[in-house]
Amino acid sequence: MHAQHTPRLSYRTALRVTQLACALALSVPAWAQADADSVPMDNTGTAGASAGSSGSLWTPGSGRTVLGLNGGRSNFHAPCGSVYACDDSGNYWSLYGRSMASDYWGTELAYIDMGHMDRAGGTTRAYGLTVSLVGKMPIAQSLGLFGKVGALYGRTRTSTGAGADIAGGRENGFGLSLGAGLSWDFSPKMSAVLEWDHYHFNFQSGRDPVHATSVGLQYRY
Repeated sequence: MHAQHTPRLSYRTALRVTQLACALALSVPAWAQADADSVPMDNTGTAGASAGSSGSLWTPGSGRTVLGLNGGRSNFHAPCGSVYACDDSGNYWSLYGRSMASDYWGTELAYIDMGHMDRAGGTTRAYGLTVSLVGKMPIAQSLGLFGKVGALYGRTRTSTGAGADIAGGRENGFGLSLGAGLSWDFSPKMSAVLEWDHYHFNFQSGRDPVHATSVGLQYRY
C-alpha cells in the first residue's frame, strides 16, 4: 500500500524520454527515404547489386497488418486523499490492431484497460480507446525501437467510502496518448514487445496521467 505517488521529477523524466523516443521513431519515414535516395542505380535504373550485398541492419518481419495483446502493470497519478490508505497500482492490458503503411510507420487502434487503484475507501477504474500514429526504426538485426503519439477517449469511475475527501462518480473525455518500446521479430510472423505508455484521463478529481509498463506478443499477416 502506498500513501504517496512517484516523485514528480521521475515522472517528468520518463515523459521526456518517451517524447524523445516518439520523435525519433516517427522521423523514420524521412530518414528511410533519404537512405533510399542514396542507393546507387545501375544503367537499368534499378538499385545496384552492391546495395544488396552490403546486408541490412534490420530485417523486419513480413505482414503489414498487426494484431497485438499486451499485459502488465499500471500506475495512477490521481490524488489519494488524506482519509484512507491508497494503492496506486493496477493490472493493465491492451488489445490493438495496427496497419503499417511501410516497415517504418503506420496507424494503431487500441482498447486499453488500466485496471483500478484503491483510494478514498473505494476504487478508481480507467479504460478507453486510443488512435495513434506509430513509427519504428531499426537498432539491430530484427530489433526495433518504436514510438506512438495519439489521442485517447477515456472513461473513469470512482467509488468512495464514508467521509472521503475525494469526489466520486463517473467522468469521460479526450486526452493525450504517448508510448515507446522495443520490438523483437523472432519469426516472420511473430514479435515480442516491451512497452511503456502514458495516458491522460479525466477523473472526478481532475485530469491526471496513468502510466503502464507491459510486455506483449504481436502477430503479423
